[in-house]
Amino acid sequence: MYVWGRLLKLGLSGSKAPLPVPFGQSELSFLTWPWDCDTNLHITNGRYLMLADIGRFDLFRRFGLWDEAMKRGWAPMLGGVNIVFRREIRMWQRFQLTSRIVTWEGTSVIGEHRFVLGETGEGQVAAQALTWGGVYDRKGKRFVPPEEMFQILGVTAEPPEPDENVAAFLAAQRTLRERVKAG
Repeated sequence: MYVWGRLLKLGLSGSKAPLPVPFGQSELSFLTWPWDCDTNLHITNGRYLMLADIGRFDLFRRFGLWDEAMKRGWAPMLGGVNIVFRREIRMWQRFQLTSRIVTWEGTSVIGEHRFVLGETGEGQVAAQALTWGGVYDRKGKRFVPPEEMFQILGVTAEPPEPDENVAAFLAAQRTLRERVKAG
């Protein structure tokens, strides 16, 4: 079961303040429900990625891109992910998800999602993911450069230099993409 209820609740809550583009950070609090869990009674591996979708949606919406994207036929799409699990998040446990853009290159946006134990996000990091994605223009059949999205929002920004972890992630993603393309 996808996280439609959480996504709908977030979409209907208009109370969240806009975030500064592109360096704002989404912070969402969650409670682990039974349907989030596997037989070990902790969040399933796949559920982390579904929850990260909500973090990306929150960024997209609070940056002011959601309405613009819908008008233009744009859709955010994930192209790759690397996630590390450190601690389990058990059923009925509260946790916070922080999501942010780390950098961008070409038409790709690199994001970070941190799952932190506790209601305030001041506990231990349970998992952390780096994502590689972009915004696909279905009408134009192309990926949209981040600078074009920022321009629509009246923002000019330079991509931060990736740290060594992000650079290693990008290199691994490029290698794996080439292997997949080669068949």
